[in-house]
Amino acid sequence: MHLREAACSYYRWIVDVIYDARGKMYLNIGWEKFARHHSLQAGFILLFSYFGDRDMSIKVFDETRCRRDYHGDSTDEEDD
Repeated sequence: MHLREAACSYYRWIVDVIYDARGKMYLNIGWEKFARHHSLQAGFILLFSYFGDRDMSIKVFDETRCRRDYHGDSTDEEDD
C-alpha cells in the first residue's frame, strides 16, 4: 500500500497490509515508522481515503481536533 499525507502527492510511505479471516484490513510493516515520523499519539483522529490501485491518503487531527500540517500541505484538497 502507498500511504501519503493528504494533499501531498510527492511523499509516499510503503506500508504492508494484512487481512484477517473476515476481510478486515490492518496496516502492518511500515506503519510504525510512519506513525513515529508523524508523532502520532493516542487521542489523534486519523481519516483514511482509499483511491484504488493500492493508493491511500491520510488526514491527521490532533487531540484538539485541529488538522496537523505536514510538509506544507494545503487544505485545498477535496474533502473526502
